[in-house]
Amino acid sequence: MQRHGGLLRRIAWAWSRDDADRDDVLQEIAVQLWRVRERIDPRLREASFVARVALNVAISFQRRERRHRVGRAAADVDHVADASPCAGERDDERARLRAAIDSLRDLDRALALLHLEGHDHAAIGEVLGISAANVATKWWRIKTRLREQLVAKSMEERRCTTR
Repeated sequence: MQRHGGLLRRIAWAWSRDDADRDDVLQEIAVQLWRVRERIDPRLREASFVARVALNVAISFQRRERRHRVGRAAADVDHVADASPCAGERDDERARLRAAIDSLRDLDRALALLHLEGHDHAAIGEVLGISAANVATKWWRIKTRLREQLVAKSMEERRCTTR
């Protein structure tokens, strides 16, 4: 847990909506890692195995919560204190990016998260159980989809502010 704490916190952040859920996801990840500690897949790097377990736990948690909490509020994006005058704009950009990533299917969202974490295609493929070539193709499509969503949202917001 200590070696991979940053990765686990980012996975919990990406798959939960509030601090309480993040804590629950992290706790469930810790429990699952403890349960499977003896069954680490020797073909995978430790970080890949940990990420695979964490993603499976986070996705299961989100699906379970979605069933129990219909009509949840929009994502609460953690704001970073920034003294610059553009901080509000960056917060808006983060919120738009978070909403766009949240709209992706589970596998695509997991792939985007791992890519944004800096993992290469081979490592992402190990975690998700797909080939590196498939990761590259999916990432290109995901980037295109996210770009289109963000541009459309930006244009929509400009229309609303010019009225």
